Amino acid sequence: MVKRSPEDYVFFWTTNHVNGWASQWYPASFTVVVTVGGSAKEVTFPSTEHWMMFQKALLFDDEAIAREVMASNGTSKADMAYVKSLGRKVKNFDDETWKLHRERIVFEGNLHKFRQHAELRSKLLATGKKEIVEASPRDKIWGIGYSEQAAISKSGWGLNLLGKALVQVREALEKEDAAGRG
Repeated sequence: MVKRSPEDYVFFWTTNHVNGWASQWYPASFTVVVTVGGSAKEVTFPSTEHWMMFQKALLFDDEAIAREVMASNGTSKADMAYVKSLGRKVKNFDDETWKLHRERIVFEGNLHKFRQHAELRSKLLATGKKEIVEASPRDKIWGIGYSEQAAISKSGWGLNLLGKALVQVREALEKEDAAGRG
């Protein structure tokens, strides 16, 4: 059994959690120049989930789904479920290709989010050296597959790819701050 202490972790899952700011569904819009159909334009993404599904669609050359994601501006639970469902409709999806790119895509989206929101950036940096953990009992890829309450006593955690991406974003922001670019 893995010995864990709650003090070693920053747990999050839903947007209404104390650390909900770490969630992909947290409403924190950011603007990025993207290329769709050969033309570059500034696009505002209402959340990092929007970014992820947009990038997933572009990865597999599904401009129709990418445009649907861009047209989806809401951040209610129903809106976010719809955006997530668009990601499941991406044509020509290949899981092996997705696995090669998904972590980079989520890292980039979160880097944009935390660079463009000083308050959220401060919250992320305040996590110090703690491991950031998506305590989703339903997701063993982006999360650990356990709730926060069950996580400490459980072994066999999932991949926690979102938590790991957030740690990488935190490290990138710390380097920027150290270099005077923050």
